[in-house]
Amino acid sequence: MPLMRNPRFFFSLLKWVSLETQIKSLNPQISGIRSHLRHTLNPRYLATGEKLSVKTRIENQRKAQAAMLDYFYITRGLQYLVAESMSKNAPLFNDNLLQKLDCDTPDDDSDIALSITRFLRFHPINEFEPFFESLGLKPSEYSCLLPSDKMFLNEDSFLLENYNTFWIYGIGLKQMGKIFKEAREVFGYESGVLASKIKAFEDLGLSKSFVSKIIVCSPRILIGDMNVEVAKALEILRCVGVGVDWVDENLSEEEEDVSYDWRSMHRVLSLLRDLFLDDSELRELIKKHPRLVFEDSGEWTLFLAGFLTKFGSSKRELSSFFLKFPGIEVKKCVLNLRNCLVFLKQIKMECDEMGKIFRAHSFWLGACSLKKPRTLLDRLNVGTRRLCQVIEENPEVMKKWRMGLKVQPLPPTGEEETSRLMKTQFLINLGYEENSEEMERAVKKFRGRGSELQQRFDFLVSLGLNEKDVRNMVNAFPQILCQASDLLEAKVNYIVNELGYPFSIFVTFPSCLVFTLQRMKLRLGMIPFMEGKVKAMSSLLGCSDQHFVSHYVNRHPDGPKHWEDLKKQILYE
Repeated sequence: MPLMRNPRFFFSLLKWVSLETQIKSLNPQISGIRSHLRHTLNPRYLATGEKLSVKTRIENQRKAQAAMLDYFYITRGLQYLVAESMSKNAPLFNDNLLQKLDCDTPDDDSDIALSITRFLRFHPINEFEPFFESLGLKPSEYSCLLPSDKMFLNEDSFLLENYNTFWIYGIGLKQMGKIFKEAREVFGYESGVLASKIKAFEDLGLSKSFVSKIIVCSPRILIGDMNVEVAKALEILRCVGVGVDWVDENLSEEEEDVSYDWRSMHRVLSLLRDLFLDDSELRELIKKHPRLVFEDSGEWTLFLAGFLTKFGSSKRELSSFFLKFPGIEVKKCVLNLRNCLVFLKQIKMECDEMGKIFRAHSFWLGACSLKKPRTLLDRLNVGTRRLCQVIEENPEVMKKWRMGLKVQPLPPTGEEETSRLMKTQFLINLGYEENSEEMERAVKKFRGRGSELQQRFDFLVSLGLNEKDVRNMVNAFPQILCQASDLLEAKVNYIVNELGYPFSIFVTFPSCLVFTLQRMKLRLGMIPFMEGKVKAMSSLLGCSDQHFVSHYVNRHPDGPKHWEDLKKQILYE
């Protein structure tokens, strides 16, 4: 007997049977014990410890790849190039297959290939999954690309033919994956179509390596007649003395998310050539700042030119701006100019003044990240009117207000002191005691110049209010005079002329003039639906939005609908 000829093996077998019996007597819920003991009984495992498991896993993957290669090439009849790529460059697919077979640590590693062969014989796979993964696509990217009516690659002959066309032309797998994501229809071209499109680029006098690069950098040039746009853009560059080699150096195929639009690049080159009559100036410009052409295919450059044109910049001013263009990203330059525009709007600068500043100083404003207006006003200790005056007198003062720089307060002027004296005199005329705490609080509540207070006081009197009543109103709510005269007039007209309230309402409820006109129209416009339940205007204007809706709007069946209609009406006024 073979066992008797090898007594050492016989006693090892008896020992293994004994241990197996002990394992069965243990609690079956103890996970992993059988697998652990199986490893401990393996002399090879005892010799190398944990390192063997890593080696085994790598060996298993290698054998799985070999088995998949045999399956795709011999059993399925795919081309060797495709079969090898799918077997070696689809690790996720192979790992999932091994998990299904439970082949992570088999007793006999040589059975992996046989297990895979048996499994695939009765469980055909969707071959498009390892194919797409071999192109560098993630499952989340190709799950929506899987055809619903096909499982085998041989069923899509055009896909394989175009795959081979790219491969023969020198375009790698990862690059083909990018092309598939951005121009999927290219892989569906009929026989010879893709090759003819590629040849059309070579007919422009371009080298094979350059054509390969622009295809990878901008896959959509293979769709339609985009070769015409490429030819136009390259022709402008050739005319100004820039060769294809310069384009080749500045095209980036390293970043997967970067894809160039040659139609947009042709537009920006046409724009720049129209601005520069001297080809040598244009040549130096684009060589110094290739971002103007290649960053987002020139889209930000076009946006930048449009932005400055809206402020009245002429061709001469635009060309001067680009010649002084700061050495930063075009997008960053646009965002800096936009933030500067928002800054000037928030300090209420006139549009004509803003236009002058942008036409003359955009080349350095585009390189500045200005502080927020609220922060700057606090640090400078000035108001918006004074800030506008300072900028209009010397726009370059904004260079000192960039992010990261310390801002010093502006020196005081006699105007602030004069304004405070006028506020103080105005309050004395109203009956405030000089240098009292009440006067100090009232001065702080009055915004704007002191000369405006008397003007707005006289304006309220001119609307039909008694001077004594206006004085009492201002004493009760000084904030009334913080509003412009035209806004005060609009509020008084709405309450008196449209709603029919008497002037005495302002004497009994002066704070109504502090609320916004929109709030007045919304709240007071609901009076017809309140069925006489409201006794005072203060009840409507003074309460919170939640209280108003629950106590005045929702109590009427048609209240919510009328409330929404009012909001829409006021929104479009």
